[in-house]
Amino acid sequence: MVTTLGIDLASKPANTALCVIAWESGSATVLAVARSSWNGTPIHDKMLSTAARGLWGLPGDTAWGDHGRPAKVAIDAPFGWPDPFVEALLEHHSLRPWPETLDNPRAPFERRETDRFVKAHAGKQPLSVSTDRIAYPAMRCAVILGDLAEQLAPEPIPRDGRGLVAECYPDAALRLWLPDLWVTAQPDSYKGTTASAHARRRVILTALLDALGPTFDLSTDYRDACVRTDDALDALVCALVARAVDRRITMPPESAAQLDLAMREGWIHLPQPKSLGGLI
Repeated sequence: MVTTLGIDLASKPANTALCVIAWESGSATVLAVARSSWNGTPIHDKMLSTAARGLWGLPGDTAWGDHGRPAKVAIDAPFGWPDPFVEALLEHHSLRPWPETLDNPRAPFERRETDRFVKAHAGKQPLSVSTDRIAYPAMRCAVILGDLAEQLAPEPIPRDGRGLVAECYPDAALRLWLPDLWVTAQPDSYKGTTASAHARRRVILTALLDALGPTFDLSTDYRDACVRTDDALDALVCALVARAVDRRITMPPESAAQLDLAMREGWIHLPQPKSLGGLI
């Protein structure tokens, strides 16, 4: 048995969610879905780093599997910033001119290579880590990745997903796994607390479970949690993507240049289209 850990990372524990799935030959069981707190403890940085290393106790006497820790951890948060943006900040901080002239586009400073890849392959534009509020969970993620690197040294923690952790974007993953749910031009969003968002999450979750099949065990309480908040559903999707990364059924960098950038900027692992059946 192996486990995967999915983390929907927010800037603070209150909106952070996690999911743990145990995978056997031919079956899988969701062991945990939690938002804000897990077994009474806030989902803080130390908990997430400890869980990623298999040192945070699972419910009951369940162990973290054959590896003694999750086989893979997928985190919904940027692992880095665009190279041009970082270089421009260094120039600006050193009192040198910003490396762009007046009235030229700022796009190179806004998007990572992986963001452009996701837009091209999934039709969904990730938030800009240099210009949007996603920078807050990105900074938290950087702290957690740094702690993992320190605690697990000399084991590397590469940002391209080849090590213990991989970057995930649940919205884009769902579009590739369940394309039939995105055939209309502007389908209802599954984000938020509106009645339509709740209904959309229920539809998505039902389609996910149908595709995964009857040997995928998600309890009624955990189903309700995934319908109740998009954070919990995203954590479930992250744990599924972690399994896809571990099984090598995601889209890695396609060129040496992309791989080079991924080592600094991070790389969102998109699942191969309609690959849900290959997870079990």
